[in-house]
Amino acid sequence: MVRECLEPGTSLAGVALAHRINANMLRKWVVTYQKGGYGQPPEPGTALLPVVVKTPTASCPLPKTTTAKPAIEIELARGVVRFAGTIDATVLRLLVEALST
Repeated sequence: MVRECLEPGTSLAGVALAHRINANMLRKWVVTYQKGGYGQPPEPGTALLPVVVKTPTASCPLPKTTTAKPAIEIELARGVVRFAGTIDATVLRLLVEALST
């Protein structure tokens, strides 16, 4: 997305809208990238998790809403993160470490 924003004549707001993200967040990413912040090796101790985004289709329906209590609920300033079911211990450890910094 950052490289897309750097193309001549490209609207940052248009890119943000197309990718359904906040334009201010994308602007920060662009500024950081231009300062050499992205594309550099991560700081020691930084853990990155793989992310796969799938578009829901007829063969991949959205999960049904459940009234069951989540196994873990973390309240943050901007919202609540809820995890239900089995949670991988490594993912949970990385999440707690990331939220602690």
